[in-house]
Amino acid sequence: MSLQYSFEITPNIDQDNLAGLLKLHPQFISITDRNHDMDNLIQSLKIADYANAHSDVDVMIHLTGIDKDYATVKQMVDLMLTHNINDVLALRGDKLSQNDSAITFSHADELVEFIKQEYPHVNITGTCYLNSSDEEMHWLKHKVSKGCTNLISQFSFNVNDYVDYLNQTDITTPIWFGIMPVISKTQTQKMLDLTHATTPDELTSLMNASEEEFGEKGVKYTVGMINELKQVGADHINLYSLNDAENTKKIIEQI
Repeated sequence: MSLQYSFEITPNIDQDNLAGLLKLHPQFISITDRNHDMDNLIQSLKIADYANAHSDVDVMIHLTGIDKDYATVKQMVDLMLTHNINDVLALRGDKLSQNDSAITFSHADELVEFIKQEYPHVNITGTCYLNSSDEEMHWLKHKVSKGCTNLISQFSFNVNDYVDYLNQTDITTPIWFGIMPVISKTQTQKMLDLTHATTPDELTSLMNASEEEFGEKGVKYTVGMINELKQVGADHINLYSLNDAENTKKIIEQI
């Protein structure tokens, strides 16, 4: 199977970059749920309307559960359907400060199950985590059994994390491996600090380059990761586009 790729974008993307990304013909674009509210969804639906009008690219919208009740989820999914959105990335979302007893969807599998029961025709994607424990793999299988038909992984800057996961999992559900492009030294350092991700020697050396040198070398590093993944059997890539069509195009043209 040839490599398929998708792009993640945020709702504040401008039209030029959105149009540029759509011209690269991804399998789908997914739109993050940054503010977890109706205003955020309405902005995402404007993007979806543009994509539907100007391309044949499918649109997936992120939906968190921990901050919503049954009625709110139904209201949001109903609105998505009126805009011809049939693909949802179901997430738990960040924990809230309130007591768990007040939360309707404490875990992503509960949100998946509810959406699948209420909307059997909606395609539900879930998330998975590299370097998963046995317990995490158990709950991932549980989430798949509730209705997830695709999975998107967290990102890593170390290709070995993806390879190890491929060797570890026996799940047959398609996994879109999340790739964070290395195109900005400042942004990459921020992600390294935020995630405490493993830093391979090649990336450590790259981080010593100037910001001016970093861009092209970073694109090469990202392309190298994706091509290594292809060689070991990965056939689905979810690229965090950073709303940047130009650099995303450079990556896609070299894989």
